[in-house]
Parts: sequence; structure tokens; C-alpha cells
Amino acid sequence: MGIYFDLGRPVIGGWFQGGWVLHDPVRGRDLLWGSELGQEGAVLFAIDVDSGHVVEEHRIGCREFNATPDPNGLLWVATNHGLFQPGHLLLSWSPHTRELTSHGFPPISGQRFAGTPFLASTGHIYLGSHPHGHLSSFEPETGTWRDFGCLAPEPIIPGQHIWCYPHAELESGEIACGITRDPTSNVALDPQTGETRQLDEMPPTAAKAEPTRDIRPDFYLAADYTVDGQKRTSDYKPRVATDIVGLNVGPDGKIYGTTIISMHIFCFDPVSRQLQDLGRVGWGGGEIYDVIASEDKVYMGSYSGGYWAAYDPKQPWDPQREAGGISPTANPRCFGELGQDMNRPFEYAIGPDGRIYIACRSNYRIPGGGLARFDPASEEIRVFRDEEQSFQSMTADERFVYGGTSISGGRGCVETTTEGRLVLFDVDAEARVFECVPIPGADAVTSLAVSNADGLVYGSVSSGQLFAFDVAERQVVQTWEMRSKGTPLMGVPETYGIIHLTCGHDGDIYGVTRKDVFQLNVSTGEIRYLDPPPISDLYQIVEGEPGVFYIGARGHLLEYHLQDRPHYR
Repeated sequence: MGIYFDLGRPVIGGWFQGGWVLHDPVRGRDLLWGSELGQEGAVLFAIDVDSGHVVEEHRIGCREFNATPDPNGLLWVATNHGLFQPGHLLLSWSPHTRELTSHGFPPISGQRFAGTPFLASTGHIYLGSHPHGHLSSFEPETGTWRDFGCLAPEPIIPGQHIWCYPHAELESGEIACGITRDPTSNVALDPQTGETRQLDEMPPTAAKAEPTRDIRPDFYLAADYTVDGQKRTSDYKPRVATDIVGLNVGPDGKIYGTTIISMHIFCFDPVSRQLQDLGRVGWGGGEIYDVIASEDKVYMGSYSGGYWAAYDPKQPWDPQREAGGISPTANPRCFGELGQDMNRPFEYAIGPDGRIYIACRSNYRIPGGGLARFDPASEEIRVFRDEEQSFQSMTADERFVYGGTSISGGRGCVETTTEGRLVLFDVDAEARVFECVPIPGADAVTSLAVSNADGLVYGSVSSGQLFAFDVAERQVVQTWEMRSKGTPLMGVPETYGIIHLTCGHDGDIYGVTRKDVFQLNVSTGEIRYLDPPPISDLYQIVEGEPGVFYIGARGHLLEYHLQDRPHYR
């Protein structure tokens, strides 16, 4: 029997958004509305601009939301789904009731809101959707919805992601919308007839009345703000955790990790038992997908923009936000974008040449992705582009770099392939020397690990199977069907779950599905499901000391010992 220790939530309050200014006509206050977002739910809060006190606070069942203030003192809120919350709702806050009221969702399925609610002169609320690009309207007086359907011009390609963003109201009463996909387009909808027409360019938004006060949010690390040139600190206390997405052992023996949508790095010291949120990096916004140690530094890649950076644990944390982290003295230090439209640097491996190889997906509307390479000695970056598929997973040994691909490119592109592949990359030839489809019908090869006992490459796929690949024979020699699939996280990507794998000190392969921790005995080929974890939705696994594994479980870090330590008294 083994034993689990719940080490706690490493990052709380990692992502703030908003800054919607609204005058409360009932209490005669200027309010600055903000949001704290995370996989475990979100919080909508309002700060009294003059006092800095939080005067409104509402829990919202979603991962993210957007809002638009109404001149009448209402705040319209459109929620996006999380993984454990209902989401998909239009809400409104009224200064008269001081409550959030749900107005439901338009009569469509398989959609989520995209962008912010748009207020028309008629009082109607317009909202676009993703992934099918619908536009819907809500009539507050009658409480009724109307769906205008997909506004994207032909051709409509099955499976292609489409976003519809209502942008402006024309003098004709038409609603101008931006359609994001490949290719992009602008359309105008006539709400009376339901007819649409394409626009050559998007018209400017209507000019808004100048506010009587200059109120600006500064939600970098806390809900702080500036009013009329004076910096203020609010009394809002963060409370939402975000899910762990990256884990690895650092050069100092500590466990380093990241959480989704926070841009924070954390570490756990197995000796002192201290779990520490190191802080938020100084560049960009989105998510840091993973970390990897090389020499004395911890390297990381982030979305959006495909940034690459390094953290030196021996030096003080100094992100230098004002320089975007791009400074020789910044810590973490950002090297800038990987380039060639790389946007999501998912996983990393140290190649046989000592350089870091990075599995990447392309930017929005651009197909494929690539295998990026970073040289820690020269700091040179190179991208080996794949025009058809992205790279989802990565591992390496003294022979090759191994990449697992996905049929998904940048969202909104047209996917041209149907199965994920295993790729063998020769670092000397700087080229692929072999590739195959390890499991027919699977969209992606989601995780890879090489056993140091038998030298086989083990992998997982999006449809829930494992495989073993013999490098010498160039073929898959065994497959397994898991009893549960992997955990999906928004952005990594949300369309399928990932069964994470790692090689233990004993040469066996260890992994996590959504609810199981397992051991694949490479000598016998048998899978043994280990002790049930105290929290499900497992994501990432890495071994510290032999027989001690660290696992992400939603916003918690778990420590799992294969064998319980004896207790004497």
C-alpha cells in the first residue's frame, strides 16, 4: 500500500481580469468591477473607487467571463465554461437588487459565448459564440432569446473553429460582427430580416461619453487601481486556485510547476516541505505550459505568442514587468518569441545534443505547428515547421528526439489530417528519419516516455490507449486499453484528455489518467492500478526521489509514495 499527501494549492488568485467602471445610482458610488478567474470557479467583485473597499462579491460557476457595463447601472456578464462548472450563461447585476440574475443561454447546443456582450441602441444584448460562429440576441424586457445562426460566409468546413464577435451598430441598425477563422471576414446582420451581408472592413465602434473621472485598473498581481492619477490598493483577497498544468524536477532537486491561465511559477522543496508560489512572470498573458531543467536553470514556454524564458533558482525573483522580462538581469528572463507563428509551446525534452526541443502548435487560423529548438549555450532558437500537424508531446534519449503530433493546428484553421503520429527526429541530420501512426484513429499522441530498462518508447493517445514502440524495429510492439481516459484542460487542448507518462527510477512507466495512477511493468507488460488518489482529474506526473511521485490534481499538488513509510511508537 502506498500513501498520498495533499501538499495544498500552490497558486491562488493567479489571474485577474476586467476593470469595468460603473456608477451605482442607488448608492451614489463609482464602482470598479473586476474578476478573479480559475478552473475552480470565478469571482465577480466591485471596488468602491473612493474607499478601496470591496462592496460587491459574487461567486460565478465558470472558469472565465466577460462583462459590459450598461448606462442604466446594470452590468451584463457572459460566462465561458470551465471544466467543473456549468458556465454558458448570460447574467446581469442590478444596483436595485444587488444580485446576479441568470438569463440563461440562447436555444443552441454545443456552443459557448465568445467575447463580451454588445449593447445595441434598442436595448438588445448581442452575443457571439464559438466554435460554430452563431450570433444571438437577448431582449431584457421580455426575457427572450433569438438565435440568428452561423454568420460565417460559405464555405462552412466541418470541424473548423469559428468565432463570432459583435463589434458595432451601423446607422442602418445592422450589427457588424467580426468572424474569426481562416479566412477572416466581417459581416453585418439585419436583426429585422435576419439577412447578412459581407463588409469590406469593420466600421469603428461608436464613441463613448468621456468619464468624469480617470479610473484605471492595475490587476497584475492584485486588484489595485489608479484614480485621477493616484494609485490605490483595494482590500480584495484572492481565493481561486487554478489547475496544475506543468511539473518537473529542477536543477536543485525541488519540484517546479505551473498552473493554467495564471502565468505563475511554483516550487516544492521535499526537504523543507515548503510549497511556494514564486510569482507571476513579467511578460504576456495566458498560460505557461511546462518547465524543464537544463544545467542550473529552469526553462519554460508560454502562450500566447510562443514565448521562451529561463529562471535561475540561485538568483532572487525579479520578473521586471516594465521590460516584459526581456532583460539580461530579469529573473525569469524572457528570450522573446520562438517565431514562425509558434503559439503554444506544450512540452519539452533535452535532446542527445544537450539542446532543448519544444513541442509547438501554431497561432490562430494557421495550420500545423512545429518542433522548436533552443540552445542554452548560444541562446539560439530554431523552428522546424510542420505545415499540417502540431506537436503535442516530446521526449528524448541518447538516440533521437521523439515527438507526438496532433491533427489540430491553430484554432480556426482547416485541419487536413486525421491521425496523430509518432516522429523520430535525428538531431545531427536535423531532420525526421521516421514517422508512423501508432494507434489508428487517434487524433493525437498526447504523452511520451522512454524506459531506461528496455529502451522502448511508450506513449499515450487521445482515444485512451497506450503503446510501446521499438526504435530498432521501427514498429509498435504492444498496446493497452486504459480503463479511463486522460484529463482535459482548457487550452492544452480542451478537445481531448491527456494520459501523462513518466519513466521511474526502476525503468517502469508510471502515469495518470483522469482518476487513476498506474504502473506499467516493462518486464511483464502488465498494468497495475495503484492506490486511488484523494482527488480526481489528475494532470502531470513526475518522480522525485525513487518511489516518490508528484501529481497535479486540479489546483492541488499531490505527493504519492509507492510504499507507506513504517510508523513506530
